[in-house]
Amino acid sequence: MRRQTRQLQTAERLAGLRMRLTALLLALNIIGLAGMGAVALVVDERQRAEAVNADLHRTAGTAVALLYYDSGALLLDKLYDNAIAQGSTAVYVYEADRADVTLVFAHPARLSVIAPPTLLGPAREVRAVGDELTEAVRDERSEVVHLLAVPFRHADTGSIAGTVVAVADPGPGQAAHRRLALALIVGGTAFTVMTCLGGYLLARRGTQPIADALTQQERFVADAAHELRTPLTVIRAVSESALGLPDRQPDALRRVIAATDRLTDAVAALLTRARLVAGLRHLERQRFRLDQLAEEVLADTVQPPHTATAYTRPAVALGDPTLVRIALRNLIHNAVQHGRDGESPATITLTVVPGAVTVRDAGPGPGADLPADTAERFRPGSPNGTGLGLAIAHWVADLHDGSLTLRPAEGGGTEATLTLPAP
Repeated sequence: MRRQTRQLQTAERLAGLRMRLTALLLALNIIGLAGMGAVALVVDERQRAEAVNADLHRTAGTAVALLYYDSGALLLDKLYDNAIAQGSTAVYVYEADRADVTLVFAHPARLSVIAPPTLLGPAREVRAVGDELTEAVRDERSEVVHLLAVPFRHADTGSIAGTVVAVADPGPGQAAHRRLALALIVGGTAFTVMTCLGGYLLARRGTQPIADALTQQERFVADAAHELRTPLTVIRAVSESALGLPDRQPDALRRVIAATDRLTDAVAALLTRARLVAGLRHLERQRFRLDQLAEEVLADTVQPPHTATAYTRPAVALGDPTLVRIALRNLIHNAVQHGRDGESPATITLTVVPGAVTVRDAGPGPGADLPADTAERFRPGSPNGTGLGLAIAHWVADLHDGSLTLRPAEGGGTEATLTLPAP
């Protein structure tokens, strides 16, 4: 229950970390997109305003250039023939007299009706001050339009003879501006969703090594607890029993020594696996004779009264011979300890072929009732666990891109096969 609770807490912490990383990336993305979108809209609005202003000046300037006098009369015939003066920008010409200005030409284009006083006021003001005037006025629908009023002068006297008023509708530009804003919003939203999904996947992938490390740590703690609890319990129980029965103390001491040996092996295995998991023991690949290494480990591990038989062929492997030695020693030691009936001696058969080593025992062993490829059931802490030896052997196989398989042998016993890549 404690281990399950710890795993749940670890999963919740990792899930929270991933969500926080995703939220941070999402917030940065939203801030960046909002800032870029705001800048794009401001720049677009200014450019459109400049374009409207340039169109007003071009139309008003063209209209002024087309006005001329003949025999003291203002002639407007050229305005009717010019494309700019008859284009999409409205043009109004006011001729000045001594008292006021009078509308003499009107090209409203397709703009909404603008109240005469709205146009007359700027025309009068320009005639009075002699300088151009730019305003934003409203038409009959209360929509804002841009107005530019410029004076024109008499060709002979040089005095201000009237005012040309040009009016442009910003509606098309504003519609395009709104379409740009909508496109930015839709595109930004889609990009944000994609970024959120991508950020979560990146956060998940980035935190996966942390999850693996925590999982390995939890397995190490569980393995240590499983492997150390049994010999310590035996030592305590046998010692307490021997205190009350002095005649059984020699037998108790032998059992304590055996439990101590098992405890020593467990501690050594734990330290070895801890160094492998922590990366303190790196993989050093080199070519070595797999058959010779296996025979050396077999001779060192199997001692009388146990017997061993080796069937080897010359085989060269690529890997770390030190780690492979540890894996083979664990496999053979596991076969000696668990591949026999009761206290009878173990009979071990070692077979080496290029790329594979097979260790077979002759007893019932833990693999007597197991299907093929059931290495997970030999994991420490499982009901059929046989200690850390097979876990370390499996780890070494993974480091070498190999495999470790356990299967019932024909005629009884268990076969453990360690495969290694060939050079």
